[in-house]
Amino acid sequence: MLPHHALAKEAVQLSVSDISFSPENFFELPGTGFDKEKVHFNKGWIGIFMENEKDKGILVVETTKGSPAEKAGMKTGDIITKINNEPLVDDEGKNLIRFKNSIETMGAGAVPSLTVLRDGNVIECKPELIAKLLKNTKEPVTHPVLSPTTFLTQGAKKGQGQSFMDFAMENMAYKKMFRDTIQRIGEEVYVREGYQTNEASNPFRLSIIDYSLQNPMHTYETGKIIRDIFLEESIAGQVRSAAKLLDVEFSEREEREEINHDGDLHASIQRLINDIVPCVSLIRGAFGALAEDEFDFLYQSAQKIWVPEETIEPSDMARVLELSKRVDLSGLFEAVMLMLHRIEDIRKYDGDLTQTALQPFTLPALLQGADNIKIPSGKKAGGGDGYAGDVLLAQDTSIGKIVIGGTGATYYYEDAAVIVDLGGNDYYFNNAGASGKEMPLSVCIDFSGNDTYDAAKPFAQGTGRFGIGILEDVKGDDKYVGMDFAQGAGLFGIGILLDNEGDDFYSGNALNGGVGFFGLGQLIDANGNDFYFSRQFSQGVGFTKGIGILEDDKGNDFYFAGGKYPDFRDPGKSFQSMSQGMGMGIRPETTIVGASGGIGILIDKKGSDRYYGDYFSQGSGYYFSMGLLFDSEGSDTYYASRYAQGAGIHSAIGILGDNGGDDKYECSFGVSQGCGHDTGIGFLVDTMGNDIYAGEIVSQGAGIEKGIGVLADFQGNDVYRAKDSSQGFSFPSKTEEITGIGMLLDNQGERDVFSDVVQGDTLFYRANGGLLLNKK
Repeated sequence: MLPHHALAKEAVQLSVSDISFSPENFFELPGTGFDKEKVHFNKGWIGIFMENEKDKGILVVETTKGSPAEKAGMKTGDIITKINNEPLVDDEGKNLIRFKNSIETMGAGAVPSLTVLRDGNVIECKPELIAKLLKNTKEPVTHPVLSPTTFLTQGAKKGQGQSFMDFAMENMAYKKMFRDTIQRIGEEVYVREGYQTNEASNPFRLSIIDYSLQNPMHTYETGKIIRDIFLEESIAGQVRSAAKLLDVEFSEREEREEINHDGDLHASIQRLINDIVPCVSLIRGAFGALAEDEFDFLYQSAQKIWVPEETIEPSDMARVLELSKRVDLSGLFEAVMLMLHRIEDIRKYDGDLTQTALQPFTLPALLQGADNIKIPSGKKAGGGDGYAGDVLLAQDTSIGKIVIGGTGATYYYEDAAVIVDLGGNDYYFNNAGASGKEMPLSVCIDFSGNDTYDAAKPFAQGTGRFGIGILEDVKGDDKYVGMDFAQGAGLFGIGILLDNEGDDFYSGNALNGGVGFFGLGQLIDANGNDFYFSRQFSQGVGFTKGIGILEDDKGNDFYFAGGKYPDFRDPGKSFQSMSQGMGMGIRPETTIVGASGGIGILIDKKGSDRYYGDYFSQGSGYYFSMGLLFDSEGSDTYYASRYAQGAGIHSAIGILGDNGGDDKYECSFGVSQGCGHDTGIGFLVDTMGNDIYAGEIVSQGAGIEKGIGVLADFQGNDVYRAKDSSQGFSFPSKTEEITGIGMLLDNQGERDVFSDVVQGDTLFYRANGGLLLNKK
């Protein structure tokens, strides 16, 4: 029997040979949730990053700009020796906990007296504390896409065996430690982030993030529900679900012309052109609350927050965030639904494209521009300097040209609002379905051919920059080469790239392959063995109030992200990826300006795939965001370095789920493979196959600084290799009396191998509070 009152620190080993744990309800944990009534909402906050300075006091590593500490004159390098004349000298670092508790207990409005040692001189600082938590924040709710019945808490009744988590919590001492950690993580929902003054609630936090922070053991099931939505829905359904995940409500136009498959391609394109006017009206309405100079500032400045080669001043970043609150994303979603409806009508045309004859289109009054229409006769090249080759028609509108290319090779140099290419091996050196200030909507449809999309400038190939951009390539082995913001990117807009068939090549510098910042960016590749190459922020990245999605349905694919931008922790050997199912927020480190992140999703349905990343990659989240990577089939390999493979960093959620094949996971540094850091939540779950996990330090189910990290493998003979503080390790916080939660849970396998000898059919409560399960 389980010793109910054994202390977690005493290390308990328990046989589970006669118990069956069901994968269907493995993580279900009733009665151990977050309790708002226990939150102390008047906690004081001073605004410093600190470390123990042995035999001296507390070292101020950094002060947050605009914080009480900075206003009181405190500086990096200061050593706090006393608080209200109480000494803070300690050898073991417990002074950090005492100091933090004192500050929080004093509460907002208190003015503690700090004795500070600076350059050999003793000075006194008196910061006036402010409240750490928002008192009137809106309640986090179960998200609309997460109805209670969708959770497998109901399905658990159908499964065999009991919940592993419920069983593990029969150890009362462990249960208390676990509940304290869950309570502490849940409190992060109310934390005052950077760029918040007297607001009652957080203007940028997504409710799905709040829900996950307060229900951490639902994390994996939440990820699966999101995955299934994007696996099962049509592109229109996916866009609707993306809006829900962003807490955006919008209505679709009810009275539409019916889709007409009467074999008249001209009529289908005409219907799309007719809908451009209401679409543009919705886009402009989304920014209608901004004055012209405000819109121009936002248009020129927003990308600087993330483009690696650009910089932005904290004051400008704060203005971007301030103005963003007045952008109505619902208008953008309503607009893109209009276009998706018409694009489907065109794409399903099945007539003889070689015999297509097109006349000039009838333009609505608001689209009428210069009367410049070119219709080449026969197959002669035409279209002017902007287009060459097999051009059937080029017609001006007030927001850009409408261009129809024939079944031969066509060359596109000038940007266009609408391109429909009927076939041939074509070359796109233009925007190829990317919007901008003067062209708020751009659509490009290519029916067939091995096409080359080569953009020398950023914002191309299915990118919505302050508008709607859609690129659909129906057939062929295609090559996409872009710069920054390309190949399904949304920047205060919605950008979609759809490639339906072929072995394709995608390459870009940064911010490509499904990225969203205040909007939606989506890349869907339906078939073929594909290659994805980028340097940073790519392959499914969600920034503030944004969702980025890369979905690959079939093929043996190759994903690479990194190799260009060094990480400051080890600049000679490491690079930042921030890719492959990555959620990103703006963490207020050297400045008070910051904002919660969004949702980054990478879904690969079939094939044996290879993922190469470095720092921050492969189903990870950073600062109040969510990153998901789900691979459904195939024997896959994952290579990364640090903060990767299911890592939640700084109150973020990271999930990596693999549902089939003999897989290999390797991290050259660590802090990965199911790792939760600083009230973060990280899950790596592999449901079947003989798998190999190779890491270094703090990996394979590790909870650091109040985080929860879980590595769970449900089937197969697996090998776990790691070094220090790994494989179900928990760490006490340096600044609070809270312990992280780390779990390595192997639920089946006759010949599993761990770094230490672990008996089969054993649940081991580590002395540090970690859990390790080895179930045969």
